[in-house]
Amino acid sequence: MASVVLESVDKFFGSVQVLHGVDLTIDDGSFVVLVGPSGCGKSTLLRMIAGLEEVSRGDILIDGKRVNDLPPKQRDLAMVFQSYALYPHMTVEDNMGFSLRLAKIDKEVRREQVMRAAEILDLIPYLGRYPRQLSGGQRQRVAMGRAIVRNPKVFLFDEPLSNLDAKLRGQMRTEIKALHHKLGVTTIYVTHDQTEAMTMADRIVVLRDGIVEQIGSPGIIYSDPDNSFVAGFIGTPPINFFDGMLRDGPDGQSVKFADGGRLKLPSRYPVADGRPVRVGIRPRHFIPCPDSPNAFRTMLVEPTGDDAELRGEIFGQAATIVLPVAKTTVWGDAIPVAVRDGSPVFLFDPNSGKRLHGE
Repeated sequence: MASVVLESVDKFFGSVQVLHGVDLTIDDGSFVVLVGPSGCGKSTLLRMIAGLEEVSRGDILIDGKRVNDLPPKQRDLAMVFQSYALYPHMTVEDNMGFSLRLAKIDKEVRREQVMRAAEILDLIPYLGRYPRQLSGGQRQRVAMGRAIVRNPKVFLFDEPLSNLDAKLRGQMRTEIKALHHKLGVTTIYVTHDQTEAMTMADRIVVLRDGIVEQIGSPGIIYSDPDNSFVAGFIGTPPINFFDGMLRDGPDGQSVKFADGGRLKLPSRYPVADGRPVRVGIRPRHFIPCPDSPNAFRTMLVEPTGDDAELRGEIFGQAATIVLPVAKTTVWGDAIPVAVRDGSPVFLFDPNSGKRLHGE
């Protein structure tokens, strides 16, 4: 096991800069997820750690040792790819033990390590099969087994579940997290799926356009976002944003919207009266409230089980709220709603996206 440290890391492809001054410390034994939209630089960053891409500027340290100039095979890392990258002409056992064979490990020792990994991943019944005889989830477990047998200092996962169906993705998330708890190996995991990030990570690194927007635990990233991008990227359904104007009044501050609606703010913000602001409220934080002057006009109801996602308008702007199925309505109905007591109301600068904090 080892820590991984990135110090002011930049990456250029020709004249195009794709990573900008990334500073990141990944503690020994932790599970860190790099998340962000396509093209944000997360896979490039992972490949730089692996040694598959050169560092343009800055340093990468593994277990305190600078590795910028070390080839991949000398970094003591194991990578699991999205495409599985299994040899179709080899059995599961041969695929898992191939790297040990290349390293000229004794045959008995090699088989012992393969059997240990196969037992951990429940692959013993499949050791004699070929990849074409396996399901997608089983192939991904073989790819993980091939990484485990090397007993690396760090596991690197590059969107390993993207090719699986939704049910299997959920199962594999559980298996990968359980594997981490069992082995305790430092793990860096790349995904564009914020659900994977929230359910698997000890810490999440949110990237956009090659810049680290925020680093924190899943709880902090969700409940205390630094800016509107992080707030909008993390959370399902996505957070609602409403543009309005902050107003001072005798009973405190509120936000006035173009349709005449108002939202009283739970805190006082050091913001001038009349300043434009962007309000963020998560869909699950709205509740029916007969006395509320603010009504949600329903345009679409999407049942999801006990709850339903209602899409429509409030404050004259598009929004989504989540309510129990029993409280849902039909197209065109208006539901008086309020923000649940104690639920956060986020304020952002509409130009920079920076979070505004109340007093």
